[in-house]
Amino acid sequence: MNKPVSLGLGAAAVVAALVIGVRVLGAPSPGGVGAVPSASPSITPAPTATTEPSASPPASPPPLTQTFTSTVHGISLSYPEGWIAQAATEPWTDCLYCTLSLSNPQIDVLYDPVLGDGLMLRIASQPIGESTPEDWVAAQMATWDRCTTTEPIVVDGATGLSGGESCNHALVTTARRGYSIDLWWSLDDLDLVAQYDRAWFEDVLATVQLHPEDAVD
Repeated sequence: MNKPVSLGLGAAAVVAALVIGVRVLGAPSPGGVGAVPSASPSITPAPTATTEPSASPPASPPPLTQTFTSTVHGISLSYPEGWIAQAATEPWTDCLYCTLSLSNPQIDVLYDPVLGDGLMLRIASQPIGESTPEDWVAAQMATWDRCTTTEPIVVDGATGLSGGESCNHALVTTARRGYSIDLWWSLDDLDLVAQYDRAWFEDVLATVQLHPEDAVD
């Protein structure tokens, strides 16, 4: 009878020891005994949005290093480096500025490749017929609504009128032929064309050479 009692007491002691061990050491981790706890996921900060720099006008207009000669209108002049020249294919017979885009075949157009018809020099000429030089110039200037004031001008020895400060348009006559030269820019791009002012237009006019004998009528 003593032996079974001793075995029972020994088993009870083992169970008690296991219970105490669990309470002291704690329950085994889900990954098994001695497993390393998984690290909490780190939060990566969202990238900060950057603002694209806005386009700014160049420090100064390109130099007048290119030369254009019109085989229709009998004129040559210098124009900015990088600009595109589109020659007229027909004489000037109709309303010269009824079409302000690049599609008018009666006008030589020198234009900025980025702004297109938003920044361009336009050139044309025609016989003045029975009109006096003064009457022809006045009639043509009246069609240009930006030219509220005018002042005398001389282009390659030919006399005429140009618009006031806000109108870069020159009209001159020589050898019974009238010439129209203007700088056109869009009001939608004033920040990009501000440097193409009256002084710049006068620099262009200083390069003009008139060849009325070479014009096509």
